[in-house]
Amino acid sequence: MATLDDLGVPDRSVSGILAWYSIIHTAPEDVPGILGEFARCLPDGGSLLLGIFEGARVEPFPHAVTTAYFWSVEEISQRLADAGFRVEATESRVDPGNRPHAALRARRVHLDK
Repeated sequence: MATLDDLGVPDRSVSGILAWYSIIHTAPEDVPGILGEFARCLPDGGSLLLGIFEGARVEPFPHAVTTAYFWSVEEISQRLADAGFRVEATESRVDPGNRPHAALRARRVHLDK
């Protein structure tokens, strides 16, 4: 069985990853490792679509299953950049009576290190 921090696939072997609210219950300090794993699995130019609960800052809140986290688009965009992604588009939405949501579309880029 795979986990978000060990997807169990070879390097650069998938062309896209849909992480639709997949990291909302992940402690903020663990998110860089997960984004790094996503980057490992994608070739340069590979796509990531990430869904989050949007807030003004990284902040925990009670959720139906366990603690979840709000992320600002700016903060998660920086974490994506640090992991080797270029954010190409964001969409924020607020539906009446629901938490704010955001979607980020990012592309894996080559990092010279």
